[in-house]
Amino acid sequence: MHELRPPVEKHSPAAADIRDERLQRLYEYWLAKRGQRRFPSRRDIDPVDFPYMLGHVILFDVLHDPLRFRVRIHGTAMVAKAGYDLTGKFLDDLPFTDYRRYVRARCESLVRDGDPLLVWHDRTLDDRLRRYEALWLPLSDDGQNVTMLLAALIYERELHPTSKVRQPDAIKAPRPSLRLL
Repeated sequence: MHELRPPVEKHSPAAADIRDERLQRLYEYWLAKRGQRRFPSRRDIDPVDFPYMLGHVILFDVLHDPLRFRVRIHGTAMVAKAGYDLTGKFLDDLPFTDYRRYVRARCESLVRDGDPLLVWHDRTLDDRLRRYEALWLPLSDDGQNVTMLLAALIYERELHPTSKVRQPDAIKAPRPSLRLL
């Protein structure tokens, strides 16, 4: 059994820092939608523009007084891998205490600092170590304050390297989808 490694985080990464080509495309999309502003708004982001990521995204509403995070969208690939669906629930409902603390700290730092964040991390699911790459992207309705968080997560065995290694045509993954709230 592999040992859990501490997370590696990179604030405001360059697109070239991202290992998975789908995450890299999503980041380039976010950067283009942001333009010269600090953040894009939720209205700028259209999931139809990134069908390659739909099952791998989670979208949080940021609520204040007290600071809480409600899951608006929990992608189907993430739900299938994790074994639970947080759509419509609060981050407080994440069933694993240590991981909940870790994710909450990420959300709080994104709200506070507003920097996009690239993370390589380990977690245990089904009593197995799962390594993943995640991209956290802040959104803002007023251009100043983070009001939503868009995260996308790809587990190591699902990574599509940016070297664009071609997969055989016989291997076709089912089309991921989102359950919108």
